[in-house]
Amino acid sequence: MVILKNNYLQVELDPKGAEIAKVIGNEDHINYMWKQDPLLWGHSAPILFPIVGALKNGKTNIEGKSYSMNQHGFSRNSVYEVEESDDTHVVFHLHENEETKTMYPYSFDLYVTYTLEDNILKADLEVVNERDDHIMFQIGGHPAFACPFMEGESANDYYVEFSQNETVSSKVIYPARGGMSHELKPLFENERRFFIRQALFNSDAIVVPHFKSESVALKSINHDKSLVFHMEGFDHLGLWTSNHVGGLLAIEPWVGHTDYVDFNGEFKDKEGIVTLNKGERFHCQFKIEINQ
Repeated sequence: MVILKNNYLQVELDPKGAEIAKVIGNEDHINYMWKQDPLLWGHSAPILFPIVGALKNGKTNIEGKSYSMNQHGFSRNSVYEVEESDDTHVVFHLHENEETKTMYPYSFDLYVTYTLEDNILKADLEVVNERDDHIMFQIGGHPAFACPFMEGESANDYYVEFSQNETVSSKVIYPARGGMSHELKPLFENERRFFIRQALFNSDAIVVPHFKSESVALKSINHDKSLVFHMEGFDHLGLWTSNHVGGLLAIEPWVGHTDYVDFNGEFKDKEGIVTLNKGERFHCQFKIEINQ
């Protein structure tokens, strides 16, 4: 594990998946991240690359050849190199190898930089193409937070609050049908918050496209502790909990999403795909603000 710390927070980061394992408040000693219970979900915050979600039937066609890849790609199970680190920042680096080439044909450099600034953990995701004529990918985060924050509380007392009023619908994922439907379900009509209830997540994640808000907060009606999740450069937001409410809420910023149930195109045709020509870079960022 890599440890970052300052006067406000202590953070544990796992080179496997460039994953945030713990974010602990120095004042209240609460770990605000999900505890990684393998019976519900064994991760806490892996980086998703080079796909977000699942490929239809687990396969895709890239540059005229068929490839197989598990949900969310290989990044979350890959061990990143630690390029540099000190008490308040670390740079993780992942690049192609023989194993990734069996799933994804491109050469790439993926840098994940975590920086502690007061009560905020900042994550910068950068993809660089220095070796291929072009590369294509999707990318995202999957941080899952403790919900409720403290033992003895109920997740039913927690709510999600967008920073602006939104009028948006949610895309619908049907895992049993192998992907995302084109169906939309109304989520907000000039509103900004909803309470966490299991029924909202019965099919899978709530997937919000084209939102205006810069941030989403997780709050309780019983105290002033909060977690504010800031996003920059993402086109979809996923909100997800495991099979039953009472342990975690994932706030997932995505570029792209799982395949539609009727998708029959090639990798280049996936919604949200990013293409980088040789010498180009792609950057997105999320920040976790902890208010103890």
